[in-house]
Amino acid sequence: MVDDLDRQLIDLLARDGRRSFASLAEELGIAQSTVRMRVSKLEDDNVITIVALCNALLLGHQVVRLLLRVRNLPPISVADSLSGISQINHIALVAGSHDLYLEATCRDQPQLIDLMDEIRRHPGVASIQPITVTSLAKDYTWDGLRGAAGQGFRDSKIT
Repeated sequence: MVDDLDRQLIDLLARDGRRSFASLAEELGIAQSTVRMRVSKLEDDNVITIVALCNALLLGHQVVRLLLRVRNLPPISVADSLSGISQINHIALVAGSHDLYLEATCRDQPQLIDLMDEIRRHPGVASIQPITVTSLAKDYTWDGLRGAAGQGFRDSKIT
């Protein structure tokens, strides 16, 4: 169960995942051992993972979103089979005219073409609608989960 203190920790770590436990403890007015314990539990429970995020477009990579329709198999089984593809970094079951939403990053266009071919060959995939990302205007953070709509890349800090 995530409580208000956990949410405050997540908010602070979303702004700067490199902050020390001592700094977090001081800002929240709690013991450093409490911060260490809470962050460890959040990580152990897979609520958070502290990572460095990059704008793949600025690295020259191809970024694509894919909407998939599934037939003859449950969408969850298709999602599970696609999860082993290294270029795919996000898979979600969705409601509406499509069954799955995927986000993928490829080093170049030939790898993107290979990825699309690999997905088409997967059992249960009926159709793919690719959406090529040309520019990132927003990053989704914990703020987005609280309903604030995410963080703009040009923002110097989350408010």
